[in-house]
Amino acid sequence: MNESSNLQPNISPQVSVVILNWNGGEMVCNVVASVYELAPPIPSVIVVDNASIDGSDVEIKRRFPQVILIRNVANMGFAAGNNVGIRYALESGADCVLLLNNDALLDRLSVNALVSALFADSQRGAVAPKIYVHSPSSDWFIWAAGAEWRVFPPRVTMRGYGKHDGGQYDFPGVVEYATCCALLVRREAFEKAGLLDESYFMYHEDYAFCEQLRANGFLVWYNPASIVHHLVSASTGEGSPQKWFYWSESVVLFYAQRYAYQWWAIVPMFAFLMWVAIRELSKGNVNWILPVWHGVQVGLCKRIKKEK
Repeated sequence: MNESSNLQPNISPQVSVVILNWNGGEMVCNVVASVYELAPPIPSVIVVDNASIDGSDVEIKRRFPQVILIRNVANMGFAAGNNVGIRYALESGADCVLLLNNDALLDRLSVNALVSALFADSQRGAVAPKIYVHSPSSDWFIWAAGAEWRVFPPRVTMRGYGKHDGGQYDFPGVVEYATCCALLVRREAFEKAGLLDESYFMYHEDYAFCEQLRANGFLVWYNPASIVHHLVSASTGEGSPQKWFYWSESVVLFYAQRYAYQWWAIVPMFAFLMWVAIRELSKGNVNWILPVWHGVQVGLCKRIKKEK
């Protein structure tokens, strides 16, 4: 692989951090603070607010006047909301953009480690960190060490999810997928592969983006030297009906795209959904059934309309 950088030696790349906020409360301020506590050079920070009603956008600007705050007039969803910030960053001359959830805290050296890995090889379109579950009792449990496709049930699975970190994911390398919870993407990747697919309102848009990157000749790289801590589903609520609805609607679109809109894509999709059903029912969770079914119906209706 080509180990040459697109930048001249000794010239630091211009990094922009894009944080999408929706009712992030105190947590989003902690996330912004973690950016400004990074080892130098400090990236520019762009917060895109998706019409929050909790006052978190006002608090961000009060506490961090140097932040570039872009207020959307409505909740545009994850992909479209992030794209607002990505476009602003690229128009401002950013060499790379770190997409960061409003509930993901950066370790001090995390961004420098991502940047070093990204520009070590011009084929690398994006670099993902090692992400831990953020809680007082489980900071060393992995949430994601990149992600990969699993044949059965047919799905993308986050590597290391829920496992105690014993060093088993301390090796950098190529991964098939990565979550946009924290993902550094080079300018050229956006320019060639495009931005996030706005057909997704929430969930799976990151995996679809990785498909775009790989289809355009870029690698998705995993660098465990970069550490991020994630407070899972802080915005929508872990296991909330809202989460299940948007998640299942996006599942339909992702499987349709992955299998090139072939009619039989419904088979692996339903195999995956049946596996989820068995998993959740075994836990005694039943509140997910109606929102998931509703989301699947909406997703299928949208795909049928598109094909007509």
